Amino acid sequence: MGLRLFQVLVGASSLALTLLVLVLIRRRRIQDELWLPWLFVSVTPLVMSFWIAPWAALAHWLGIIYEPALLFVLGILLCLALILYLTVVVSTLMRQNLVLALEEA
Repeated sequence: MGLRLFQVLVGASSLALTLLVLVLIRRRRIQDELWLPWLFVSVTPLVMSFWIAPWAALAHWLGIIYEPALLFVLGILLCLALILYLTVVVSTLMRQNLVLALEEA
């Protein structure tokens, strides 16, 4: 079975995102505690787009006729998980900043 158009598009875009994340990691533009989630989020669609058989079987089991729709939903959930993680990190930093400000006052 040959590659489908959506596989090529998802693969190319996630490869570009992965390369961008790797460049940002190499230039130390992403903090140490944040590079792993970003790398995970950028590599996961790449793997999922070329290893489609288990995802197609899961889509059919769930009653989804168009398999890329499952990949789209999983991608959205992955992005939401990353946003939630980053929100927790920012909240922790805000709390630490408030404690430091109160200690100085």
